[in-house]
Amino acid sequence: MTTKEAEMFYKQAISYMGQGETKKALEFFNKSLDIDNNYLIAWNDKGVAHLELEEYQKALNCFEQVNRLNPGDGLAWYNRGYALLMLEKYPESVKTFDFFLDNYTPKSDFYKYALYLKAKGLYALKKYEEAHEMLEIAVNKDKSFKEARELLISVLREMKKEE
Repeated sequence: MTTKEAEMFYKQAISYMGQGETKKALEFFNKSLDIDNNYLIAWNDKGVAHLELEEYQKALNCFEQVNRLNPGDGLAWYNRGYALLMLEKYPESVKTFDFFLDNYTPKSDFYKYALYLKAKGLYALKKYEEAHEMLEIAVNKDKSFKEARELLISVLREMKKEE
């Protein structure tokens, strides 16, 4: 089989994702990857499918495969950080978001969400000062960022308790 066939299976997988048939999509991502095991976008989107199914370890494995094949893939680093956060591997999640934030454009929506998700990891680690810094930046980027504002209130409460 050829790469065209891998692409055909990939497109079918995306179609199933769009229809909310995530498990069926995974079958087609696997068919695509059986043909071309280096198909980066298929690995990344397979990881996203696992995220949707709350299969965080499987998602993490997919994103790490993308990172091995293309260490500069920013979206895979972002997704890896999110999967680690969901697995409650907070120190590793924070480090992954650090890498993403250092290497990705501050103008994107992913950047502000990465700040927020890193802050969630820091909050879980009880590193309230650092979480506060991340959330201030995120809220300054987007004044209507509700989740960041809510977490900021929680962080400030915890900081006040520590005084």
